[in-house]
This record gives sequence, C-alpha cells and structure tokens, in this order.
Amino acid sequence: MKAVTLLVLTALFAACATAADLRDPTRPPEVAAPAKHHEQHLSLPVVSAIFISGSRRVAIFNEQPVHEGDSVGVYHIETITASGVHYRSAGLLVFAALATAGESMPDFIRN
Repeated sequence: MKAVTLLVLTALFAACATAADLRDPTRPPEVAAPAKHHEQHLSLPVVSAIFISGSRRVAIFNEQPVHEGDSVGVYHIETITASGVHYRSAGLLVFAALATAGESMPDFIRN
C-alpha cells in the first residue's frame, strides 16, 4: 500500500512540475528588447583624397567625390583645403582632416 501511495504522489508531482515551470538558475536573465538610442549612431566622415587644380577643388568624402556646396547625407560641404574638408552637420561647422595611409581609409584605397 505504501508503494502505491508513493507511486501516486510521484506521478502527481511529476505532472505538476512540467519543463515550462522549471528555470535554469545558471541562465542569464532574458532582455525583453535591446535598448534603443535616441539618435542613430553615425560614423565620422572620412576624407580619403583631395584634388586641387587652380580654383577647382574636389575631395573624396565618404567614398564620394564632392565639391564645395555639395551635400552627402547629413553633411554639407563648406570648404575644401589641402589639409581637409570643412563641413556642416546639425548646424555645427566641423573639420575632417585628410586621412593618412594608416587611418580609416577604405580598403580599395589602401590596396
């Protein structure tokens, strides 16, 4: 009789403890959703080349040829000098220096 009672209690306990109810204590807590930033992160622009011939000035800005007055995405090109590009972003005037051989230049230029 004790064996039957023990068997019934074991069956009831096993039915109550399903795999969904069991929690792995070593598992890290689940994150409902990743944190979102208010602004999308934009990488800084790269000036990989500058060409100056007389009054004509062209720069390779984020892998695109630009002239003074052009816009590339959120960047508006103000002036191009031999050492870099002055551009306006979010109302601020910023300077991007001409990248040297080891700096963030695109792979097609480094090779």
